[in-house]
Amino acid sequence: MFQMTSSSDYIIEVRIDVLKTLKIAGITAGVLTAIGLGAYYIHQHTQRTKRVILRDEVKNILEPFQLSEDQLRRVMANLNTEMTNGLKSNDHTDKNDLAMFPTYVHYGPNGQETGEYLVVDLGGSNFRVSHVIIEGRNRLRLNNKIFLIPHSLLLGEGEKLFDYIAECLQRFIDDNKLALSKSSDYKFDLAFTFSFPCNQTSLRQATLVSWTKGFSCTGVVGNDVVLLLQQAIDRRKGLKVQVVALVNDTVGTLMACNSIYRDCKAGVILGTGINACYFENLDNVLKWKDEQNQTAKQVVINTEWGALGKNGCLDFIRTTIDRELDSSSSTPQQQIFEKMISALYLGEIVRLIIIELVQRSILWPGRMHKTPSLRSDYNIFLILRGSFYAKHVADIECDTTEDLSVTSSILTSIGIHNPTYDDCYIIREVCKTVSLRAAKLTAAAIAVLINRLNQPSVTVGIDGTLFRHHEKFKKNLTRTLNRLVPRTHRLVLSEDGSSKGSALVAAVDRRTKETTASS
Repeated sequence: MFQMTSSSDYIIEVRIDVLKTLKIAGITAGVLTAIGLGAYYIHQHTQRTKRVILRDEVKNILEPFQLSEDQLRRVMANLNTEMTNGLKSNDHTDKNDLAMFPTYVHYGPNGQETGEYLVVDLGGSNFRVSHVIIEGRNRLRLNNKIFLIPHSLLLGEGEKLFDYIAECLQRFIDDNKLALSKSSDYKFDLAFTFSFPCNQTSLRQATLVSWTKGFSCTGVVGNDVVLLLQQAIDRRKGLKVQVVALVNDTVGTLMACNSIYRDCKAGVILGTGINACYFENLDNVLKWKDEQNQTAKQVVINTEWGALGKNGCLDFIRTTIDRELDSSSSTPQQQIFEKMISALYLGEIVRLIIIELVQRSILWPGRMHKTPSLRSDYNIFLILRGSFYAKHVADIECDTTEDLSVTSSILTSIGIHNPTYDDCYIIREVCKTVSLRAAKLTAAAIAVLINRLNQPSVTVGIDGTLFRHHEKFKKNLTRTLNRLVPRTHRLVLSEDGSSKGSALVAAVDRRTKETTASS
């Protein structure tokens, strides 16, 4: 029996002998199967019972993050009220949560736009320079490069920041030999995508209201950022560029999508920060003072809705964790709504919840001071703000491995060594809860835009890492929005919105002026 030609045959024969032996003892294969299945179901029942107990332990901490539909509709009502108030007047901005800035963009592209444009997109710790050639409806060529901003420039003098942008702009033009075929007096038109709160008085004038996203350059707040960039460009004598438009990244997103979807009337950013814009009827913009364009019936409004809640309208859903995050941030009492949703803060919310669970000995009980090395690593994670990222939240939330190995690897990578299955399971529940709340709040906000637009169908253009890369967030957002808004709508991802869309703003402005001049 044991003269076999392969190891697999040997294994088969041994298995048969074992079964024969068990049968002699009176134990059949059916009995063995029953015993195996019984053991399996006992194990599964134990795991399920254990998990229910774990959920009960963290329930008191996570429950305030679980929003009901009634709460979401109250958020919608409050947001709608603040949007209406913000359209009325600039005289009492401290009393209004939302700035509701008119952008001086009145029209979407109609497919007849053409031309060559440069775009500078400044909105974070790096910026992008793009060269865009528009050749009619949906025919566009684009080339871009990303430049890293030294951290010192984010915190230093504003003039140095703009000089650096002009230097990189010159480098981009030279590297791509863009000026070789141009006449000596040719000037590139440039659209400046600037993703910070600005009060615009024209398409080419915009006063910075406040820095966000870690910027605190001196000499910029209260000044015209278009002028500051133009002055930096002019200081480089060989740089022939004229800034023709200031564009918020939400507006770029809207315009890029509107060139494809004619019913796209809103643009939303869901990334490091959150914001939205939409087409509003000028009759509803009571603070509109511009009399130059008599034919325009609408204007794109930059809502700056990340500031919702600064006067207390979101206090009914804010948790102790939200308040702790806000008080320890660099901008306390500001961007309250953004701090519940954006990628900049999601990981920090989870980290603060984990700290509370550790302090209650629910996570890693008895292990925090087990060894010096563990104590050191754990303490780094527990005291270092920003050490848990939104990407961690997304990856853990999507962990469907049987042993939660993805979650375990992430925790190990940030200094939480040898986490147990229970630790991983609880942290996944935390990530799911925090992410779901953010998606629901976003859905409530987008629902307000769709209702205000009041059209048979509405397309909303969206860009940002949360919508682009966080799959569960996107699904929960879509599912919640479908419950909140009965009318037809769709959410579409914007491609190259900040470059393509900003160039289209400049192109639409050029086309409109040429049409007006010829009529």
